[in-house]
Amino acid sequence: MGKQSVSNAGKVYKSYTEEFRRDAVRMIETEGLTTAEVGRRLGVNPNLLRKWREKYGKKSAEQSAQSDLEAENRRLREEVRRLQMEREILKKATAFFANDRN
Repeated sequence: MGKQSVSNAGKVYKSYTEEFRRDAVRMIETEGLTTAEVGRRLGVNPNLLRKWREKYGKKSAEQSAQSDLEAENRRLREEVRRLQMEREILKKATAFFANDRN
């Protein structure tokens, strides 16, 4: 079936194989079932299925594009911060040398 029971301090946890996890995610993505439906069929908590889907699932084109935009946004913000620092340094240097001549 793809699961084992693991005991930890008196509590019993189920351990699922990676293949089982991937198959569960595939059911959600290809068959159009909700995580709750797949959870009931397989006896797995829907919240656990959501975590598996984040890890093993396909990213939609929209999510991938959003992720790319966020990365680009972070890079540009860092560059703006660096350029603002450089501008402040140049302003101070200009003021210093202008006062030095007088």
